[in-house]
Amino acid sequence: MKELIYIFLVITTFSWSQNLEKAASFRKEILLNEGWKTTMMESSPKSKLDFVNQSDADWKMVNVPHNWDQYYGFRQIKHGNLHGTAWYSKKLKIGKQESGKRLFLFFEGVSSYATVWVNGIEVGQHKGGRTTFTIDITDAVKYKSENQILVKAEHPAFIADLPWVCGGCSGEWGFSEGSQPLGIFRPVTLVETNDVRVAPFGVHIWNDKSVSKEQAILHTTTEIQNFSSSDRKIIVLNTFFDKNGKEVVSVKKEVVVSKGNKEIKQTLPEIKNPNLWSPESPYLYTLVTTILEKNKVIDKISTTYGIRWFSWPIDRVGEDNRFFLNDQAVFINGTCEYEHQLGNSHSFSDTQIKARIEQIKAAGFNSFREAHQPHNLKYQQLLDESGILFWSQFSAHIWYDTPEFKENFKTLLREWIKERRNNPSVVLWGLQNESTIPKEFAEECTAIIREMDPSASSQRKVTTCNGGEGTDWNVVQNWSGTYGGNPLNYHVELSEQLLNGEYGAWRSIDLHTEGEFDQKGILSENRFSQLMEIKVREAEAVKDKVAGQFNWLFASHENPGREQNGEGFRTIDQVGPVNYKGLFTIWGEPLDAYYMYRANYVSNKTNPMVYIVSHTWPNRWGTTGIKNGIDIYSNCDEVELFNDVNQQSLGKLKNPGRGQHFQWNNVNIDYNILYAVGYVNGKKVAQDYVVLNNLPEAPHLKNLSSNEEVIASKSNYNYLYRVNCGGPDFKDSFGNLWLADTHKTEENSWGSLSWTDNFKNLPAYFASQRTTSDLVDGTQNDALFQNFRYGMDQLKYEFSVPEGEYLVDLYFSEPWYGTGGGLNCKDWRVFDMAINEEVVLKDFDIWSEVGFSKAIKKTVTAKSKNGQLVISFPNIKSGTAIVSAIAIASKDKSLKEVASLYKNIINTSSKTSFEIGSWMNINQKQYRDSEAVFTYLPPHLYTADYICFSNENATSGSFVSKENAMVSVLVDSKIKTILPWLSDFKKKRKQLKIATELSFQFSKKK
Repeated sequence: MKELIYIFLVITTFSWSQNLEKAASFRKEILLNEGWKTTMMESSPKSKLDFVNQSDADWKMVNVPHNWDQYYGFRQIKHGNLHGTAWYSKKLKIGKQESGKRLFLFFEGVSSYATVWVNGIEVGQHKGGRTTFTIDITDAVKYKSENQILVKAEHPAFIADLPWVCGGCSGEWGFSEGSQPLGIFRPVTLVETNDVRVAPFGVHIWNDKSVSKEQAILHTTTEIQNFSSSDRKIIVLNTFFDKNGKEVVSVKKEVVVSKGNKEIKQTLPEIKNPNLWSPESPYLYTLVTTILEKNKVIDKISTTYGIRWFSWPIDRVGEDNRFFLNDQAVFINGTCEYEHQLGNSHSFSDTQIKARIEQIKAAGFNSFREAHQPHNLKYQQLLDESGILFWSQFSAHIWYDTPEFKENFKTLLREWIKERRNNPSVVLWGLQNESTIPKEFAEECTAIIREMDPSASSQRKVTTCNGGEGTDWNVVQNWSGTYGGNPLNYHVELSEQLLNGEYGAWRSIDLHTEGEFDQKGILSENRFSQLMEIKVREAEAVKDKVAGQFNWLFASHENPGREQNGEGFRTIDQVGPVNYKGLFTIWGEPLDAYYMYRANYVSNKTNPMVYIVSHTWPNRWGTTGIKNGIDIYSNCDEVELFNDVNQQSLGKLKNPGRGQHFQWNNVNIDYNILYAVGYVNGKKVAQDYVVLNNLPEAPHLKNLSSNEEVIASKSNYNYLYRVNCGGPDFKDSFGNLWLADTHKTEENSWGSLSWTDNFKNLPAYFASQRTTSDLVDGTQNDALFQNFRYGMDQLKYEFSVPEGEYLVDLYFSEPWYGTGGGLNCKDWRVFDMAINEEVVLKDFDIWSEVGFSKAIKKTVTAKSKNGQLVISFPNIKSGTAIVSAIAIASKDKSLKEVASLYKNIINTSSKTSFEIGSWMNINQKQYRDSEAVFTYLPPHLYTADYICFSNENATSGSFVSKENAMVSVLVDSKIKTILPWLSDFKKKRKQLKIATELSFQFSKKK
């Protein structure tokens, strides 16, 4: 079925940083994000005209935003990102009543070189990708007929005429920092106006230096476009409204506009006692710009604006080196962020962007720095509304001394400024990070910025960061503790530097260490949190002398051109190259340090929280006894720690102050739970707990579980499949066996598929499975929900079934968002779930329905198609989709339950008893007839298939690995002789450990 859009049917409100009235006859805007076809080529076809007019290319249906380079950059290849040419096609029917209007296509982002055709006629081009462009399609459109829009998006390797280059293609590998998208990676809108209209981003508003708490004078310019051939006499009316819609002031001007563009300057009357924009109160007015001709409105748009003024210390008279906003000192506590996420980089939805901004604000950050290219326009809208200060960034570390590069750089620079200059949140213009631009060219660019933004340099400083000349300010970066230096001297250095553009550290999730900060220590989560806390404490000590600092990085990002695969401790999590310094992983999981920031910068009056370090460290101890260094992050006045549920107190401590944390030392640990309660003004307001492996069960542990049970089978149904997604075989409390998640490799079998199936030589579950040790409310079968799969549209489960109707039970639990309390995580994870391409769960938000770590069951019916039920996740609006378990049942009692599959290990024989298992993990048994469990595994053994023997002295036998595999053999470390049959295995230095402190050496071979 063809997708047709009628422009008189769908009217939406859209923002060019400037909104419009809904359903106005003088301006209509229709989102064209749905129903595109796309195909990918390594290079452009030889005959572009033939391709445009009639192509038999292999097309697939997508919605935009869309990025072809979805997973290529995560395969542990130094330069694995995708380059080539993508084509997009869409059918559009336009009614006869629209004739006489001007029609435009507004693209927010097409990378890197865009060419657009309508009905085979080339209507425009754009170079760059990260700024918007508008194309007039009026003369190419057919009315009362189907129109074809065709877009070519070229992203070749080794671009040398643009400021935005893939890191693997830059002159210094990796130093452009980040990948670049390939495709239509931001929204597309059809815009209908009269032939005299306001140009895109054509309204500019600013307040001059005279602004104060008592009065403000605002200036505007309005760019008018006249597409007719005659002069037109119009009135430009600018009306300023408060947030309640009450008119404050207005100004109008009668002008004559000839064909082409004309800029109209106006000054609004003085505003008495204006409401000021600030982080605490981000008050936004609305400027409504109306164009009238013969007393008839022919165009109208609105622009939000916040009145404020600020000053930086670099050229201010006096010795006060703080940043001032509205004459109030504000300490800048900022973070930096790329639009990157595993499987969804660059092509963020509005919901994903909203979630990112809320996550940033929930950490207590009051400032945001783009890294290191212009982000989606939705960011700046939400930053304005959230009261977050914005350091907008144009480029990073790229310079080519050619006329083409210089011209494109300046053109894109103008577009960037024009799109962002009205935003009150913007306090700095970032020309380039780690700049390689010559001083003279930087001076030319700075002059352009000052020309377009009267507040530039006087208020908004033009910057480079960590290198560069020719702007107002080269803001330093201070990486002491990470790249040398003494982090304990940071307060002295910051006092001289005034603003730190970046500080951060490497870390790997799940990797933990005991003790205090060790500058030469391994790159654990603990070391990471400790160093970030030192930077917080040192900066807070001199906050009355400096402007502030920016953490690097909020969420880890793709980093082509480098060798960085340390995002996780487990090999299955080591996607890359990734700049693994994020407070969130590349797949969206918060680390301990995120809660450290929350503890320091979030109010305990509105968002009390407590977080025990760490929820990813269940094997911290192997025995009971005296323990030290139990850390808790909390913003509460006091925290009490228990070794049972509200029992066996280990003491109550007072908040030690900003830049420090609660710590318990020399306490006796008897049981397997740490339970913390936070108090504000003596009242219990927050709690957290972690469950530990290897220790005796706490007497009151079961108090944490409710009597609910969501996994009960439905009566009168015959269950064919029960699958533990991302986990091993599991027998539930009803005696039902849930099969281990199995990778589908044969046509008539069942199993899971993920993004790795599109590539060669990648592990089946690479970057699509996680575990949690947190208890799950709403079930007595926690283990079924503690393993789960995550992913985007490539994650699928395919089940072979006879034709018929089936009951499908889908099980979920939110594993991350909401930990420690004080969080509103609505929209942080939103996805659709489909069966045989029919959506059965729409905009599913686990946290909004049941909160953190609680089991939820969704039951649907579905009919098989071609002997299959295919469960997929076709649309993810934010975060990643997750699933914990799936059960499939039929009313047909003659159908047989599917048996467990271990497809890789086959033809096994042994003289002693054995078990074949999958999804190897800590806390699993060493022997099938022994209680000793593994407390430590090398990274590559997590999720492995394995053979577990009985605890007998002599074992012999054989097996076959059906697929190519790495085979590891574990041998007691006390055995020093080399067993003859291991002679062709490579011995590794890493060890395994079990709870009895016995360790194993292991050898491996392919």
